[in-house]
Amino acid sequence: MVKAVSTGPLAMAKDPLAEAGFYFDELNKLRVLEPDVSQKTSELKEECKEFVDKIGQFQKIVRGLIELVDELAKEAETEKMKAIGARNLLKSVAKQREAQQQQLQALIAEKKMQLERYRIEYEALSKVESEQNEFIDQFILQK
Repeated sequence: MVKAVSTGPLAMAKDPLAEAGFYFDELNKLRVLEPDVSQKTSELKEECKEFVDKIGQFQKIVRGLIELVDELAKEAETEKMKAIGARNLLKSVAKQREAQQQQLQALIAEKKMQLERYRIEYEALSKVESEQNEFIDQFILQK
């Protein structure tokens, strides 16, 4: 706390040092600031220090929040890539099944054609057998 100099019989009168803007603090050091201004300056300095500390805390909190958001963004991107991979795999499996189905349908058509050829061949052979059996029967009857 800074106080104006007042000594002896002149205590009632204005201090010439105070009028010139010089003051003594509680340690009797000569100061240029008025005691009120010095006190308010000290208070402002303390408030500024508190403000800077609070800004520092705020920056730490914001850094932590940014790190958390970055981590969540990375996890979201990873999950997105997994989902895209799964979707592509599903499309691939569907295409493979479609191709396999087409191959099986072609095989079925081929087997049906082969069955039809075998049926025609069977009918032809049955006809030949029947004719041969008839010929044999006629041959046996003639003898």
